Amino acid sequence: MAESRKATYTSAVKIARLISMLSQAWRPMSLEQITNILGVSPRTLARYRKALNEHLSSPDGSDFVKVIREGGKECWYLSDQEDINSANGFRIISVFVAKTLLRFLEGTVIKDNLDNIWNIVTGQLPPSKKKQLEYFDRKIRYTGFGAKQYEEKDIILASVLRGLLHQNKMEIAYISGAASKTKKRIIHPYTLLLHRDALYLDAYDESNKDIRTFLIDRVEEAKVLKETYRYPKDYNPETLTDGSFGVFDSRGKTPFTVKVAFKAYLWDYITTRKWHPTQRFKPVDNGWFIMEVDISHTTEFIPWILAFGKEAKIIEPEHLRNDIIKELKQAFENYQP
Repeated sequence: MAESRKATYTSAVKIARLISMLSQAWRPMSLEQITNILGVSPRTLARYRKALNEHLSSPDGSDFVKVIREGGKECWYLSDQEDINSANGFRIISVFVAKTLLRFLEGTVIKDNLDNIWNIVTGQLPPSKKKQLEYFDRKIRYTGFGAKQYEEKDIILASVLRGLLHQNKMEIAYISGAASKTKKRIIHPYTLLLHRDALYLDAYDESNKDIRTFLIDRVEEAKVLKETYRYPKDYNPETLTDGSFGVFDSRGKTPFTVKVAFKAYLWDYITTRKWHPTQRFKPVDNGWFIMEVDISHTTEFIPWILAFGKEAKIIEPEHLRNDIIKELKQAFENYQP
């Protein structure tokens, strides 16, 4: 009898721990996680869940402990967690964050479909849960400072997405940045790239027989052709910009190490962000700290450094120091009477 009571008491404690764990979890817990923590078998855990669902239920009459599959794994969560602060709620928040970050695509097929997903997801919520979505546009906000606007490029963007999805060749009318002339090109779209709130398209250009990066807002026309192309298995978009400090093609250029000194108070701002895959930092010394990067293209790097004004300075290489000095002199001349 004593052993039976002990077993019952142990089970009760573990069931209480199960409820406590699930109620505090910010997302569904996998069956593997729960069994490891409680030290029970999946079969025993299934009995606990059955007992809880037989004696407890949610206000709508559904199971108290619910099961879903995430990443191929069975996961558990409590029915009263189906609100904006729970596992399912995090999915709703994720969609809203995506909507917010892509606000600069307002009026395009991407943003329209994201809005449709949001309406579908939130439309299934009961009125009591929908109330939690009030003021969401104030609770989660993105400034979109300097973001481009793509409403007028909706048809072009839709064509690009079709070309990417079905691997169709495309004919585009593109304005060259240097000559400001429109030229028609046959391309194989490879990658739609989002960089600093602007859209680019990495594509194979048949006329140049090489991969080129096209700025979407310079595409005047885009036509999806019937002819398809084979997406190259060995293509990796990251190799196009490995040596760049941004999106400019750095292939064929030899990288060099840049050393930049920043004022000490910028340590957290600089070191907690990913500016480049090769970035390295050396601790503060005499009020400055050092950042090192290996790049081969400085088109975007120079404006980035200049934005820090007197709080940053190039240590090496010498040729980059000279380029910075030249830029500063030209800027100074712009303010002369």
